Amino acid sequence: MSAKKGHPKRGISVYSYHNLLGRTMTLEDCFEEMYDTGATCFELLTSYIDNYPNPSPAWVDKYWRLCEKYNLEPAELGHWAENHLRRGPGMSDEEVVEELKQDFRLANLLGFKALRTKITCTNDLCDPEPGWQNYIEKALPYAEKYDVVMQNEVHLPTTLHTPHIRDEYLDFIHRTGTSHFGFNIDFGTFQYRPSKGLEFMGLTFEDITKPEEIVDFLPYSKACHTKFTYMNENFDEETIPYKEVIKLMVDNGWDGWLLSEYEGGLRFHAEESAEDFAAAIDGIPDQVRRHQIMMSNLLGY
Repeated sequence: MSAKKGHPKRGISVYSYHNLLGRTMTLEDCFEEMYDTGATCFELLTSYIDNYPNPSPAWVDKYWRLCEKYNLEPAELGHWAENHLRRGPGMSDEEVVEELKQDFRLANLLGFKALRTKITCTNDLCDPEPGWQNYIEKALPYAEKYDVVMQNEVHLPTTLHTPHIRDEYLDFIHRTGTSHFGFNIDFGTFQYRPSKGLEFMGLTFEDITKPEEIVDFLPYSKACHTKFTYMNENFDEETIPYKEVIKLMVDNGWDGWLLSEYEGGLRFHAEESAEDFAAAIDGIPDQVRRHQIMMSNLLGY
């Protein structure tokens, strides 16, 4: 008997619009745009919440009205588990846990079940600062209380076989038996060649994450960033094996949130004119719409 097929939800990270948000688009404009693409869920960053971490009741009411009006489900809240929020000595485990607790409460208030949790890193490969296990483990009972899952993001140049992912984070999950810590697998980790608008700073492509590696991590993932930097006029992303990765997810029964995350048009280079840069920014909504069309074609809905 064949395994049950998964039915991932198709959504968008509001981060995709962040160069427009607060300039030419309001938060409601973003919701309307996401709804118009056929997306059914979204990721929000804490930096987009008025008076974070204590939004007013009026803001919270408006937020829920937007969710209802545009029929969009809260999927993931992007936040940070930093232990250096100020100069000087690092924060104590207890201080970090308090910061995490406030975000757990906020996520619960806003209907998010998953958090993209950025743990303080020491290098470009996102190796975590030593001792991260202490405060994350202390935070687990509170994550359970507020019904949220902390998800470490795995994105280029980090791979699913980078030691801290497989040997530290995965071992932590197995040791604690927790269901409140896992992975947001950013599709950029599968990228096998450069794309328009993205520089790799000498990175080679011999050690990229292979699509089949995702299978071992699916039980520990609730939401993934379907990263892209350029969609062509045929609604194709030419640098990431989307078809293969999504087929593996569906065939293995994965039912989580797939969140379009656009990172093109973000860098202004000296050789670019201001007009070219402005055009790239203005083209963001169209790029996101093209990506949603591709995702719809791949998923069949």
